[in-house]
Amino acid sequence: MRKNSFVILCTCFLIFALLRYPQAMLAASTKGVMLWFNQVLPSLFPFMVACGLLLRMGAAETVGEWLRPLMKPLFGLPGIAAFPFFLGIFSGYPMGAKITASLYSEKKISLSQAEHILSFCNNPGPLFLVGTVGAAFFQAPYWGYIFLLCCFFGAVATGILFRLFYPQNSWDDSLLYHKKSPPSITQCLPQTIADSMDTVTQIGGYIILFAVYVEAFQQAGLLHLIAKAFSFLPFSVDFFSGVLGGLLEMTNGAFLLSYAPDPLIYRLTATCMLVALGGLSILCQTMGILRNVPIKKSRYLAAKICNSIFSGLFFYIAFPFIEKYVQKTVPAFVMMAETEFFIPVSYLKCSLLFLFFVFLYTLRQKQ
Repeated sequence: MRKNSFVILCTCFLIFALLRYPQAMLAASTKGVMLWFNQVLPSLFPFMVACGLLLRMGAAETVGEWLRPLMKPLFGLPGIAAFPFFLGIFSGYPMGAKITASLYSEKKISLSQAEHILSFCNNPGPLFLVGTVGAAFFQAPYWGYIFLLCCFFGAVATGILFRLFYPQNSWDDSLLYHKKSPPSITQCLPQTIADSMDTVTQIGGYIILFAVYVEAFQQAGLLHLIAKAFSFLPFSVDFFSGVLGGLLEMTNGAFLLSYAPDPLIYRLTATCMLVALGGLSILCQTMGILRNVPIKKSRYLAAKICNSIFSGLFFYIAFPFIEKYVQKTVPAFVMMAETEFFIPVSYLKCSLLFLFFVFLYTLRQKQ
């Protein structure tokens, strides 16, 4: 009972908020559903299917062969670790964790290697950073590209640092590449679609739940109250409200920070750290996906904190050199081009490229 007392308290608070602020809670829940249905489902589901097909048809092993000279000396990991890392960076949360869990379940990596990969492979994607945070929130898509670059280098630095905490075992990944012939696309496509739909639906549940929780905290004034407790520091209450909101759900936190009256360098650095961390919502999504992988959750959380610190540090150092090159204001037509046309088209091209690669790989296996 004592072990679950905090969860029980949070649940009771949610029930209270649903009864006390029904209209606001309904609006927040609807907003979460629309966010999942209009943005997360159409962007993440095709990537999950494409990555699942690549994984089941042996593309991860091929990538591992190519990138083994890079992954071994840098991270002390087999080449196959490059598959979740680069696709995790490219497609965003929680694809890195999803691919790592799949590699572990298929016994292509050990548990120690899975934990090490997870310390740096689960990161925010370009669609969210450039389109939502950069263009929509801070009115300059270029900040989104800088966030993406800093999160990438932060992840690399975390992966190198956490190499010290994981033993370099003698797992021979070269044995994986000729273990068995991959199945045909007609065999693995139904399973891949079902698995991807189950995962993306679970992610939708977390998005809706935390959208309601954040609204409950805001309606009850708890975020503002906690932020006031830090008023002795040289930051505004709005800044702390954004940070606290971002610790729960990073999108809401980034939005609040974009309107805070504090200097731009502090708001952007805090935003970079929040998106690299992911917040409690992303953490719960990741733990849900990794429910069949017996990792040490404390180590994963420590890795995400290190990733957040490294990413924020890189951004803070780079800010004075790049500020003068970033547009201070973005015309409406430029924002439309960046958020509604350019990025989705780029993602569509890359999705088609993935599927084309799968098709070619299938043909090669059948020859």
